[in-house]
Amino acid sequence: MKKTPILLLAVASLMITMACVTFERIIFGAPEPAPVTQAAPTPEPPTPQPEATETPISLPTESASCPNGDCITACVADLGSIINRSATNTLRQKFNAASQDEEITLATYTISGDQIIDPVFEENIPQKLKKMRDNTSAHQNIWRYFAALIPNDQRTILEQFVISTDGRDEILASVYQSDESPEKWNLQVDIADSDNPQDLTFTLIHEFAHLLTLNPDQIEPNLAIFNAPDDPDVYYEESLSSDTYFTYEGCTLPGAYLNLFVEQYWIDLYNEWLEIDSIEDEDEYYVQLDEFYARYHDQFVSDYAVTSPEEDIAESFAIFILEERPTVQDTASQKVRFFYQFPELVKLRRQIALGLCSQAK
Repeated sequence: MKKTPILLLAVASLMITMACVTFERIIFGAPEPAPVTQAAPTPEPPTPQPEATETPISLPTESASCPNGDCITACVADLGSIINRSATNTLRQKFNAASQDEEITLATYTISGDQIIDPVFEENIPQKLKKMRDNTSAHQNIWRYFAALIPNDQRTILEQFVISTDGRDEILASVYQSDESPEKWNLQVDIADSDNPQDLTFTLIHEFAHLLTLNPDQIEPNLAIFNAPDDPDVYYEESLSSDTYFTYEGCTLPGAYLNLFVEQYWIDLYNEWLEIDSIEDEDEYYVQLDEFYARYHDQFVSDYAVTSPEEDIAESFAIFILEERPTVQDTASQKVRFFYQFPELVKLRRQIALGLCSQAK
């Protein structure tokens, strides 16, 4: 999907997307997930601290099944390799606006704690999509899986859960600000692409990373942009008043994860990336972005991460959750280790692992 002209920072129609391919074995016919563990309240945006020591979590498995004390790696083994480093998911495949079908909303639910309620079903949709629209058990299972992974207190800003589709192998999920308030967000999942456990797991954690790094505790919501989402002049004017990294949602707080991440890893690259991001011609944009990734591939955990700082931190966070702590010293690995300096994120990693393990069983 082609991003809006620069300064919109990789967000189109207020949506931050993670384009992936498919997810349904767990969803269609999955066992009822274990109750979600309630986590402690998230503290105020932190300042960097020395890396926290991660205590191995206790799971109902023999300790020998946790290599190096990392039970996250052990229990995701039941799902196979969630992160396929050799996959050929290129930037063009992930965005591919030319072949992308129109996105169609099928059902919209209100989120109430761990539940989704009061569904509103779209009536004017093609006949071939009605089976997916009416498959409420699948809708519930997708939500329950997300709720099992992400602790309740970490998703209180979510207002609606939207089931949609844009065809197979396009955009799997996205999060975006509510139409009613910049402090509330929606989670959208493409049911047609939700049949692969590996892709769904990675994508849901990636999308949660956006909620974690763009929520009102991290970013001061900008009402001017919220009320004029399609006006680049408003965005430009508002961005001039920010002394920290400015996103489409507003100005990052000084201690926000995203602001610290940008200050540490994007200062030397940002102007070069900004010039590429402003390219209007889609084909040329992809050529230049591919070349940018080729020049700096050791600084990014994936080719998708180069599309914006927001996507870079989300990709890095997903790998922080799903892989062991890296030991190599390249910048991409440093970005994964970035999250270990925050004790509350190390704790969150263990909580997500418990939810994932309950589903892997």
